[in-house]
Amino acid sequence: MRHSDTEDPTWKKFRRALQRTRTRWLITACVAFLSLWWTMTTVQAADRDSSAWGQQKTVPVAVNDLEPGHIITNDDINFAKRPMIVLPSDSADSPVGRTVIRSIARDETVTERRLAGGGLSGSAALLEKNSVAFAIPIDPGTPVVKLGDYVTLFAPSDVTTTATRGAGPSARVADRAVVVAVNEKSLMVGVDPRDASSVARALLSASVIVALTN
Repeated sequence: MRHSDTEDPTWKKFRRALQRTRTRWLITACVAFLSLWWTMTTVQAADRDSSAWGQQKTVPVAVNDLEPGHIITNDDINFAKRPMIVLPSDSADSPVGRTVIRSIARDETVTERRLAGGGLSGSAALLEKNSVAFAIPIDPGTPVVKLGDYVTLFAPSDVTTTATRGAGPSARVADRAVVVAVNEKSLMVGVDPRDASSVARALLSASVIVALTN
């Protein structure tokens, strides 16, 4: 049998080609429709979630962990929208150029309470308001501390009332003193002014014991 005798007529070929084109078009249209539906559903869900959380506010968010003593740059933060209902009341408006005084975790909102006041830097930036700073000699028993840590200071109990070095039980001379500087020989801590005289007397007459605290 000759090939020409079994070959389909031209109109059949055209119909099959048309059917294939319609099939491809139908598949393409279905994919496009599903993509559009998925996008609209996702956007609507996001809008519902946003509405459920209420109003949002654009706030500075830490890109990486920020430690005390670090001066914030533009590379340290991103501005992101966060629901106001979960935001701290003191989110910082302009943190760039300010010194971190309390650790800020990655993705955490940057707040005023974790930053020094404007213009302060270095050790002064880490001091609590009206604090008095003392240098405490480091000895083998001194715990390893970093900037921003809190410590409690102890000395022999009679030192708190007299200038004579005592041998009795120890007593606290300062609570929650903040570490503002550390080197190989000493650490500098900021203490409440009400504890300043006791700390000074202890440093003059006795070894001050440093204990790390929360």
